[in-house]
Amino acid sequence: MAETVTKTLEATLAPPTQGKEVRLRRLLSTYREALDDAFDSGADTMGGVSDVVTPFDLPYQAKAALCSYVPKLRKTYNARELDDEHPLRLTNQAATFDRDESRHYEICWNVPLPGYGTNFWIPLRLNPEQEPLWHDLLDGDAKAGEIRLQQNRSCWVLHATVQYEVSDPETDG
Repeated sequence: MAETVTKTLEATLAPPTQGKEVRLRRLLSTYREALDDAFDSGADTMGGVSDVVTPFDLPYQAKAALCSYVPKLRKTYNARELDDEHPLRLTNQAATFDRDESRHYEICWNVPLPGYGTNFWIPLRLNPEQEPLWHDLLDGDAKAGEIRLQQNRSCWVLHATVQYEVSDPETDG
């Protein structure tokens, strides 16, 4: 019998070019503005949050994550206010990665941006202890969940929730 295990993988984005840095900051800032507006509106359903966040210039993966997250903040966590440092949340549809062993940073993430043809690839610096799980994700042996992107002082950190099956250990009697 197999059991589903959930883990959060962590990677640091390779230092982005100036143009990519600007786009990442804009994406995070717009997300936080949409989160604040949706929370302040009092919306507590996915549809209510959707009405608030639809006009924002965000990728659909961020809007869908907000539609799920804001009602959870109210109903599950009874939140009364928001932290200013909320990470950018994206649905699992943003879990688009590429692997090429010939690159310095083997795995890259396709950063979703609003609009057609605006996404960009950015290399990931993996936590070495989690590298086998990243490969499981890329090989289809693990399923991606929510993705979070946070800016820390001088770097960007990506968290990807993954689920994978593990076999129960066989017991002898």
